[in-house]
Amino acid sequence: MLSELAEALSRVATADGLHALPIPGVSCIKISRPYPRGKQHWRGSLCIVAQGCKEIILGRAIHRCVAGQYIAAPVDLPVTSRVSSATPAKPFRCLKMDFDSAALSEVAAQIENSLPRGAENTMRALFIGKSSERMLDVVLRLAKLLRNAEDARVLGPLLIKEMYFHLLKGSDGPAIRQFLRSGSTMHRISQAIYSLKAQLSEEVDVMSLAKAANMSRSAFFHHFKAATAMSPIQFQKRLRLLEARRLMIDEGEKAEGSAYKVGYNSASQFSREYSRMFGNSPLRDAMNLKQDSGSLLDLIG
Repeated sequence: MLSELAEALSRVATADGLHALPIPGVSCIKISRPYPRGKQHWRGSLCIVAQGCKEIILGRAIHRCVAGQYIAAPVDLPVTSRVSSATPAKPFRCLKMDFDSAALSEVAAQIENSLPRGAENTMRALFIGKSSERMLDVVLRLAKLLRNAEDARVLGPLLIKEMYFHLLKGSDGPAIRQFLRSGSTMHRISQAIYSLKAQLSEEVDVMSLAKAANMSRSAFFHHFKAATAMSPIQFQKRLRLLEARRLMIDEGEKAEGSAYKVGYNSASQFSREYSRMFGNSPLRDAMNLKQDSGSLLDLIG
């Protein structure tokens, strides 16, 4: 089934990179050589790896996802990642589905409401597991749909919902459902993450975030760090720098302009923190990425 899936994906992604597909939020990734570790804004999504190996570092934990496994992140995360196994003859291939929160919540609401004991204590926002045969069957049917754009547009969303169902019924399902369960700790943390993203240029007020989450400051800080492996301030800083990098690469923004757009009042502070995170000054980093288009794969997430 994996060989068939890799073959199906090869027909829609002939060149290296991220390929948008006719189904909204669905894309195919092909990478033909290993890449060094790079900083990424990993979007809330489900990825099914058909071939090769992806490595993701969150905090001190190194997660490796190989063919036949999935990567599920219910919320956006700033991570370090790389493709560690890929060759021109056998490139890394995966199908990526951005989570549609409304559709995901709709499917979750139709699943038996009771959760296994201990599910509410799972404090993490990144899941890697073995794709069930049903999940692989769905993604294979989805890949085959792509041969016809109209079929993909009409039937694709139905298959996405089917994929959500199998994911939420699997071993990681109860923990992922906590992000959708109103009032749960992980749902409140996910709302805080959304607020940080939506107000990227504003200073982090941990006390206000904790109050909105109906938690004490210490409890909020503990749960946030348990889920994301970083503090709220670290989380926002990394998202800010990643967004500034995107603005320079995708929109041609100057370093100073991108700094102010993401909330920095000091260009020198921005340059220091940018260099510390990416290993180069903003100007040199942007120039290097533009000269080596393959390095833009670092931005895929």
